[in-house]
Amino acid sequence: MENVQEKKKFTFTTEQIAVLGVLMGLRIALSRLSIMIGPNNRLAFGFIIASIIGMLFGPWVAGIAGVGTDLLTTFLFGTQGGPFFIGFTLTAFVGGAVYGLFLHRKEIKWYHVLLAVVVNSLMTNLVMNTIWVNMLFKTPIKVLLATRIPQNLIMAPIRFIIIYLALTNKQLQDIYQRYSTANK
Repeated sequence: MENVQEKKKFTFTTEQIAVLGVLMGLRIALSRLSIMIGPNNRLAFGFIIASIIGMLFGPWVAGIAGVGTDLLTTFLFGTQGGPFFIGFTLTAFVGGAVYGLFLHRKEIKWYHVLLAVVVNSLMTNLVMNTIWVNMLFKTPIKVLLATRIPQNLIMAPIRFIIIYLALTNKQLQDIYQRYSTANK
């Protein structure tokens, strides 16, 4: 008789779904706490929750949660400073997925967090969002980058410190052990 290994099916427990829902709600709440810097830039704090979701549930779930929170935030509160644009929803997916790629199923080390922050700063903030703002408002890319590069140079170390401190926190590590999909 041939030994047939069953492919393990990915499932969420009810507790994991509840934790994900609470985290998405927190991310929506934090999306309301932002500081506008100039006409095209704002400092927001949803990255903290996005990194936690990525660490707990991986790139696909973190990306989909990013899309969900972006759409729910838009539905509940409208957009900040312009029309709805699907490009920003794509950015939310990529941002969450990047955190999941670098932080899920790994012991959190400073270089994992640094890579996640650098890739997100470059790929989502500087490249993707700059293209979307250029497409929407016809602002020249050079003008956008003149403000976005300094903003990201200032915010990247802040994001790194906050994410590293949050993810290495003992209470969050206990939550990780209990609810993460990395344990499956």
